[in-house]
Amino acid sequence: MIKNIRECILVLFFILLLPILVPYSLLMDRVEKRKRRQLASRFICEQCGEVLGVEAIRLADERWDEMELQMMRIEEPVARVVRSRLLDAICPHCGCQYLYHKMEQTFLKRSEILGQEPADAEMKDRWYRI
Repeated sequence: MIKNIRECILVLFFILLLPILVPYSLLMDRVEKRKRRQLASRFICEQCGEVLGVEAIRLADERWDEMELQMMRIEEPVARVVRSRLLDAICPHCGCQYLYHKMEQTFLKRSEILGQEPADAEMKDRWYRI
């Protein structure tokens, strides 16, 4: 009986917090995206010396969507998968791939972080089964 009451209180507490947590998480996501766009508009590519611009974020989003679709086709339909996004910007001039480092608020070259060439790393990103 006490266990059921505790579970009910916990569920009620979670339901009451939802109207606060959902808008907060949406707002924080929007703030992070804005930071990345602002950084991309002034970040200079290490490979070609051109400014990345907002186009780099759009290219990375499109490429990441393709990679996720490809992995969904490969995965078993019942498997739950946690995906760590490892592509945040692609230079529209030379194709160099970057990851956003949240603590330093900068882009880092993807090949340096993963320790391999970007072409080889595309399907070897961090895909974990739960």
